[in-house]
Amino acid sequence: MKMKSILYALVACLILISLASCATVTGNVYPLSSGYIKHDNLYKELFAISSSSPALAQLRIIGFSSTETLPIYALEIGHKDAPKTALIIGQHHGDEVLGVNVSVAFARQLVREYAVNTDYKQLLRQYRFWIVPSLNPEGFRVVSSGIFEFKRKNNTDTDGNKRLDVRTDGIDLNRNYPVFWDLDPDTNIHSPYYKGKAPVSEKEIQAIIALAQTQNFEIAIFMHSSASGAYSEKLYLPANANDSELFVQTKQLAQTYAHAVKKDYSSGTYEVHEGKTSAVGNARNFFFHRLGTKAFLVEIGGINSRGQSVIHPNDKMLNKIVAKHLRALEKLFLQQVDTR
Repeated sequence: MKMKSILYALVACLILISLASCATVTGNVYPLSSGYIKHDNLYKELFAISSSSPALAQLRIIGFSSTETLPIYALEIGHKDAPKTALIIGQHHGDEVLGVNVSVAFARQLVREYAVNTDYKQLLRQYRFWIVPSLNPEGFRVVSSGIFEFKRKNNTDTDGNKRLDVRTDGIDLNRNYPVFWDLDPDTNIHSPYYKGKAPVSEKEIQAIIALAQTQNFEIAIFMHSSASGAYSEKLYLPANANDSELFVQTKQLAQTYAHAVKKDYSSGTYEVHEGKTSAVGNARNFFFHRLGTKAFLVEIGGINSRGQSVIHPNDKMLNKIVAKHLRALEKLFLQQVDTR
């Protein structure tokens, strides 16, 4: 009897040790936890930022989504006569929600620090920021409301059956830009990477191009999250850039950002991808090649000790991720300030 008690106690201890070990390995959480900004409260978050400093920050609607006519919000932050402009898009793909939180937090930080920090005062006299938390409000609505975790595309009825097939309908907005579009071989309407019937077919892309053509952005940063983990914790540069002066400058900016961000679950910092990148109709290719903007993509989210790609972490990890990307954005942009 005594031996059985000892065995039961030993087994219980082993179970507790196992559970404790598992608890240290954080994975994805879905539906999204309370720390995430959701589609339903995005306007409230942005309105609060703009109303806290209406002379510095204005809430804009730059367009509407293709199917549900959902507004695409942007915050314009900085002095009206600032000589330079910068663009940050938090989300092209519905399931890649980390960038929404990061971009909104950066907008909040710009406004808050401007009131007390001389470096930020200088920054916002020299740069006017356009921050678009979500360019894909339809996909964002589906994911953030708990309908489907991996809704990547918008909700365009690509199969023509006049209803939303949430897992297959839609167009990958980051492949709908009018550059290298014809080089993209994926024409399967059910593919998560479907580029659409024609470049700029989607109102979301029409809206961001119209904004870009009026603002002449010097820097553009696009935030993504690799669901597969194949691209995690790396920055990606435009394709076919041929080491031009503009490309060298873009790479230097990307390196500054990458070296400022520690990886989530392993040692070291983010890296700038070396070698070829996708020659398809994506945002960084369009802004770089067509508009002469220093443009790069940041893949937020890491690989945990189980080899799992974590792009929907719990709130504790979410807050850590947001904080370190805020530091990277701060470092990058404050280095651009001319103090003369």
